[in-house]
Amino acid sequence: MENLETLENQEIELTKTELQECDSHELACDNLTKAAMIAPEIQSIPAPIAAKNPEDWVTENFTWREFLHSQTAERLGLKNEPTASEKQNIQALAGWFEKLRALLAEKYGRIIPIRITSGFRSHAVNRAVGGAPTSAHRFGNAADIQAVGLSVKQLAYDIFEFIQSGKLPKLDQLIREMPRHGGQWVHIGLKNHNGAVRNQILLYEWKASAAKNAYISVAALKKVETNLA
Repeated sequence: MENLETLENQEIELTKTELQECDSHELACDNLTKAAMIAPEIQSIPAPIAAKNPEDWVTENFTWREFLHSQTAERLGLKNEPTASEKQNIQALAGWFEKLRALLAEKYGRIIPIRITSGFRSHAVNRAVGGAPTSAHRFGNAADIQAVGLSVKQLAYDIFEFIQSGKLPKLDQLIREMPRHGGQWVHIGLKNHNGAVRNQILLYEWKASAAKNAYISVAALKKVETNLA
């Protein structure tokens, strides 16, 4: 197992091809609610979801609406409906989140609600928002999340640690998104558009040398000092 104390290191600029697979941070902000714009560690516990019918639920704790809601789709009157294969991808993603939810509850001794800030995008919605054609969001293979009560740094590190210890399967992309301005979340990509799992760990944050927010590839995440228990 890799040393979990390793500092974020081996910073490598992404290739042009890799950058084309990353949506802009501003694009992902399209579906953020006012509640999700607050730092996750100080967010209020969300009210229980009032989904009444069994078919409303992807898994025990996640609904289809959480993955399919799109402000852009509503505003432009576009359908954001997945195909049968895309539904299977979303179900696999929701199953992964259920495992994460259970591991977080085990670690902290309480339920840690997971908020999906951006999920699936149909071809029409993805085109309307200017998303990357190969974005994992387009195929139901990715979602951006927050964990209510945990900072984005803490959530990203917990996920990294769970993967390193074999408690969670490896991801195609684990991206900690913390730019100078805008919302913060963790991008979870199970596989890319070709079905590959590349085990990429990325940061999206302010890069002083370039005077802009940028994606950076790293080998590991630094352990977060926290008083949570």
